[in-house]
Amino acid sequence: MSINIQNSIELFFPLFQLGDNRSLLECDFYDTHYGYFDQIDDDYLSAIQLSAEGLLLEYGFDWPEFYIQVGLEAVRSRSRPQEGIKTWKDVSFEYLYYFGQNCGYLSSEGFKFFLPAAVYHFLTSDQNKTYMDCFIFRLESQWEKDNRVFNDAQKKFIIEFVRENYKENISWITII
Repeated sequence: MSINIQNSIELFFPLFQLGDNRSLLECDFYDTHYGYFDQIDDDYLSAIQLSAEGLLLEYGFDWPEFYIQVGLEAVRSRSRPQEGIKTWKDVSFEYLYYFGQNCGYLSSEGFKFFLPAAVYHFLTSDQNKTYMDCFIFRLESQWEKDNRVFNDAQKKFIIEFVRENYKENISWITII
């Protein structure tokens, strides 16, 4: 993939807000508790005999300290976490490294929000890129559901990215 494509990710995926779509951190919590922070109620905590804080601390989430604190505040207040992510440019490599495996739980719009960050860090970093395998698997396994949120230019970008970096058959992708 050429440098021009790296520099044009923002042209293909203009910045937009995450809005009401769940974040990867929220999906990681959901993956363990089958509910989001704002859905945990006293009945659930009573049934598992834990406090809100214990819900996070005793399950041994392998999160960096900042996200443990964000999660603790979210579970205490039973609200969505304040992660400081406004657009895909705010998503760090570390965030993708810790939470990227949960991209399968994102809504289609949420996936569209995080995909450009994953591609950007994949193309511009020499760090561990295993998180990207999860995004590729999501593309392959949920394309029928997700394709409606991508325009034709974004679909072509995705095709080129996968061909160049994964050398895979992409018969699962359709361009309208």
